[in-house]
This record gives sequence, C-alpha cells and structure tokens, in this order.
Amino acid sequence: MTIGLVLLGAVSSIYIAQSGMSKSAGAQASIQNAENAIAALVTPAIRAAGFNGCAIFNRSLSNLNAGGPPPLGTLGTTVAFLAGYDASGTAGPGSAYTILQNNAANGTSAAGWVPALDGTLVGSVSTGSDVLLLLGAASLSNPVGVTAIPTSGSTLVIQDATGLSVGQLGMVSDCLKASIFKITKIAGNTLTHGAGPGAMDNATDALSVNYPPASQFIPLQQVAFFVGQGQGNQSTLMRATYAGGAWTTAALIPGVDALQVLYGTGSGGIVTQYVSANAVVDWTAVYTVRLGFLIQGQSGSAATASTASRQFVVLGTTVTVPADGRLRHVYEININLRNSA
Repeated sequence: MTIGLVLLGAVSSIYIAQSGMSKSAGAQASIQNAENAIAALVTPAIRAAGFNGCAIFNRSLSNLNAGGPPPLGTLGTTVAFLAGYDASGTAGPGSAYTILQNNAANGTSAAGWVPALDGTLVGSVSTGSDVLLLLGAASLSNPVGVTAIPTSGSTLVIQDATGLSVGQLGMVSDCLKASIFKITKIAGNTLTHGAGPGAMDNATDALSVNYPPASQFIPLQQVAFFVGQGQGNQSTLMRATYAGGAWTTAALIPGVDALQVLYGTGSGGIVTQYVSANAVVDWTAVYTVRLGFLIQGQSGSAATASTASRQFVVLGTTVTVPADGRLRHVYEININLRNSA
C-alpha cells in the first residue's frame, strides 16, 4: 500500500506537470493566433484609411466638419481620415490603470476618454481601452463610374447604388481632385448630397469644381477598433462600422485585455514623434499608427501560479491584471498609412 501511494503521488505529480505544460503550450498557440489575426484584420483597415480612388490625399477639397456624421464628421477643424480617443489616465509613459476582473466593464460616461467619447460609442468600449477611428472605402466595395453630374443642383448619377444608405459618406474623384459629401437621398442610382458648409467642398449645394464623365464614386465607411465585453463578458477586440446613424459592432478576437494607441506625427511624411490622441494637433499629419495589445491565454495557463496581481507595460501604460493564473503577452505593431499626405 505504501509503495502504491508513493507511485500514485509520483504519477499525479507528472500528470499535473504535463497538464500545466499542455495548458501553457495551448495558450501560447492561441495568443500567437490572436496576434496573427490582429495583423490580418486591423492592418488593411488602417492602410485603407483615406482611400479616395485614383486621386491623392492632399488634393481632397472637402471639409467633413459640420456636415458629416459623427464621430469623424464632427471632430477637429480639417479633413480627417482617422482620429482617436485616449482612455483617461492612459496617455503614454508613466500612466497606469487596473483591471479588477477578467474583463474591464464597458464605460458608461463619455468623460472616461480624452477627448470626450462620442455619444454613439458610449457603453460599447471597456474602461481603459483606447479607441481608433478610421474613414476609408466601405468593406467589400469597389469604385463605380459616375454617369451624370449636373453642373448645378445637388445630385449625381452613378452606375450602381446597391448597398448605399442615407447618411453615408461618399467621394467623387477624377484622379486630379476629390470631393466628399454626405448622401441625403437615394432614388434608383441617383444620389442627392447634402448642402451647406461641410457637406460638400464649398458652401452651396453644387460642386465647386467640374468632374468629367467617367469620374469615380467611392462609398466611404467609418470603422472603429476598441476592446469591449464579448460573449460571456470576455474581454474582446471589437470592430464597429457606422451606417444609418448607428454602429454595428462585431467581436473580432476574444481574450484581448487592453488596447493602447499612439500616433506617429511629423511633416513631409517623416515621423518625428509618437503621441497619444489628445496630443495630436493635426490629424492629417499622422503617418503611422502604433498599436499595443495585451492578450490573455486560458485560465491556469501561466507557468507558475501566483496569488498576486501582475503588471504589463503596453506602449508605456502599465496595466495591472488580476491573479487569475493566465499566461499573457504584450503585442505591439506599427502600421503606416498608405494614403497619408
């Protein structure tokens, strides 16, 4: 009996050790898969920001402010194809926040971000998560030809208006210039665009520049990335798309504890510094986006159990996580904006 108990204890120790190693290996694999998924899903959206057909970014004439839908249509004073919100207290080196449970709850006050979070996003973003906003070509869309542009009035006719919605942003381009507008009515393939300051590239309801036949129309769409509560209240990287006056949120990658964002700004296409969203002076001078993620493995996957909370540094922000026995990894990536000025 004594020998049997000794052997049972030895076998149990081996089993426990092998089980822990298996959990750790599985967690490492799932974290690696999450990192690959982030690169595959987030990178194209960032690189597509500001896509305006065959024209170039710095020839766009429009001013979205006072005419476009929120949040990008109401932020700042110049055309912006990206913007962001910093979670309060997480702006770079020396900042910190604590996750008191497996997943930080979604914030219920716009004051939890700097600048104040747009009301359309309040309640969707976890406390402590930054928010990245992008404006680019709508998902799965292609430029279509413009068949008629009246020299006066507020309409244009395109080859195919399928899938477009009132309130959506669109862009017309002839490769030399581009103008952005908000769609206010759709009748067949005829689009009516908004009038007034900010709705087009001038203060009237007609285009102030001429666009020849066969110009391109490109449907635009706002996209937001942030961490929110997913299925079972699990911390999840979310992607939200804005259409028809509301966001449609989809869970992308579960197990993402934190998202921090810094913006590479400078002049002449050269990055001279990385700053948080509230320190960006000119969004058109952002050339690179630096993203930092904290990704978790399954419960009990850490190599050594700990009864104390642990800390991880994500782009200079210290994130304290609970003692839940999970393996975690910090993943950081730089993505250049293809369409920056």
